[in-house]
Amino acid sequence: MTGTTPMAVEQSSTRAGRGEFEKYHRRYLWLLTICLISFVALGLRLWHLQIVEGEEYHRVSTQNIIRQVEIKAPRGEILDRYGVALAKNRPSFDVVVDPAIFLANADETVIDMVKEFLHLTDRDWTRVHDRLKARRGDVVVRRNAARSDVARIEEHQMQLPGVNVRINHQRHYPLHHVGAHGLGYISEVGPNQLRRMQPYGYRRGDFVGQMGLERSFEGVLHGSPGLERKVVDARGNRLGEAETDFLIGEYQQIAPIAGRDLVTTLDADLMVIIDEAIRDYPAGAVVAVDPRDGSVLATYSKPHFNPNAWSGQLSSMEMVRSDNDPFRPMVDKAMSGFFPGSVFKFIGTLAALTEGGYSAHDEVHCPGHYMLGGHRFGCWRAGGHGRVNAYTAMAQSCNVYYYNIAERVGIDPVAKQARALGLGERTGIQLPGEGAGRIVDSDWYDENNPDGYQRGFALNAIIGQGDTLVTPLQLVMAYAAIANGGKLYYPRLVDEIRTQTGDSLFEFHPTIRKRVSFDEEHLEILRESLRMVLHSGVGTARRSSLSHTEAAGKTGTAQVAQIGAVRIPHAERELHLRNHAWFAAYAPFDEPEIALVVFLEHGGGGGGDAAPVAMEILDRYLTREERSALSVRLGDEMAQGNQR
Repeated sequence: MTGTTPMAVEQSSTRAGRGEFEKYHRRYLWLLTICLISFVALGLRLWHLQIVEGEEYHRVSTQNIIRQVEIKAPRGEILDRYGVALAKNRPSFDVVVDPAIFLANADETVIDMVKEFLHLTDRDWTRVHDRLKARRGDVVVRRNAARSDVARIEEHQMQLPGVNVRINHQRHYPLHHVGAHGLGYISEVGPNQLRRMQPYGYRRGDFVGQMGLERSFEGVLHGSPGLERKVVDARGNRLGEAETDFLIGEYQQIAPIAGRDLVTTLDADLMVIIDEAIRDYPAGAVVAVDPRDGSVLATYSKPHFNPNAWSGQLSSMEMVRSDNDPFRPMVDKAMSGFFPGSVFKFIGTLAALTEGGYSAHDEVHCPGHYMLGGHRFGCWRAGGHGRVNAYTAMAQSCNVYYYNIAERVGIDPVAKQARALGLGERTGIQLPGEGAGRIVDSDWYDENNPDGYQRGFALNAIIGQGDTLVTPLQLVMAYAAIANGGKLYYPRLVDEIRTQTGDSLFEFHPTIRKRVSFDEEHLEILRESLRMVLHSGVGTARRSSLSHTEAAGKTGTAQVAQIGAVRIPHAERELHLRNHAWFAAYAPFDEPEIALVVFLEHGGGGGGDAAPVAMEILDRYLTREERSALSVRLGDEMAQGNQR
């Protein structure tokens, strides 16, 4: 038996140990490699999360505690020529709810508190709840909340998750309904409007101009919103300054940019005078301008509406009242077309002198009617006016004189003179929705009448009847052109755009639309005939003339339905069959400062109704102090509001 030497045993043992070591060493290296790879992968992942996507994850995480709230910009004010506020802002409180926070935390107790504090019915709350479920942004639950309600909300703020009070700006019109159509109103942007305006930065819940200056100068008045960032907890409660400074730093608020102010040419005193003078008539319009530069002193339409009611949560009662009013309160009658009646006869005088070969003293006999082709055209005075000329025919508003002219010259020269003075065309006023009216000629009848043009149409057109339509605004600009010698201005409603600190940004200067080439003799004949309407023994407005100021003017009574064989007294007719009453005037006669048109829809007669209203307005306007008690009062209210 061969023995094993100790050395061999030792060598064998060494080899076995080395093999075992190498085995474990390899395992260790594999384990170490796996650990290193894992740590490298983890490190790369951490680097990716913190460096590459760190900013995004920070944004997502902080969104849960940092709320961004838009700060509405104060809308620009609308001022009259003396600085009296016609449209301004008042601080208001809106109660808003964050849908995400409220729906996640509110229980029946919270809902009952909100309903109680804001006086919401179950039906009101159902509508609110539907809006909360449908929207991602804040939902306005109550606009212009009462201060007492706001106090209760703030007192229980910690118990009302997601319910906040936001300070806003409520539009306020100090004159209420006076001049509402020209000023307009604002309301929340509608879906169709939002689609058009969203590219310009408008959002759901923004308020925009819906009529008048508020609409046509929306881009100037609106301003740009600011932004406030605040730190809140999971229930929407605001945290302290330390947390806010740590998470947000200095960038907590971006101030809004206020809208620009409009300084208009309007006169608040005059508009109130008009409102008081037209008090006994249910419908109509009044426009006053300065004939020296085309500045609009007043624009007034009735029935009116209260823009304070329409610039917020419009009540169903207000909406029903507006919809059911036959006189259409939301229509601006100052810019709508109506039959002008005899206020249009100044056009006939110009046609007679320039196109018909008439002189001022050529006479026509008026027996009370005029015969053409077997048809009888009546004069308003059944017994006739006797012999009349250019002066006395205008003063007495004799239809027969103008029928005579119409048969001689035809309808086209009448239309030519009317268009030369801007009738039948939009004036270009800085307001939306202006009507063009309608001046008819032979071509118009050939296109629109089955039998084409007939001679009798000229007789109706020359006295402002038939198919002729003019707007009060067109008419006052035409009379202003007569007063100033032939300068037909664009009506200038806005004088200046300026910042809310008073710095001027843009001025609108008077602009002449066209110069009417009057023959000086013809113009003097026309002016004198208009003066005689008020200041002669036969004038149709002689009873309304002013003792202290000479003026020129013209009465008009426009029929809205054909008069039959039996004449029914005006007061006994159905409302929609009553005549329109007109009066156009300018004063003082020698150096005119104001041109005025009064239109009373279904209001009676020009001499008996419209002329007294117009002359009351002129009397009070021309004899007042530069700033009346009204201007002072409104100016004081504005100053007190700014101090508050």
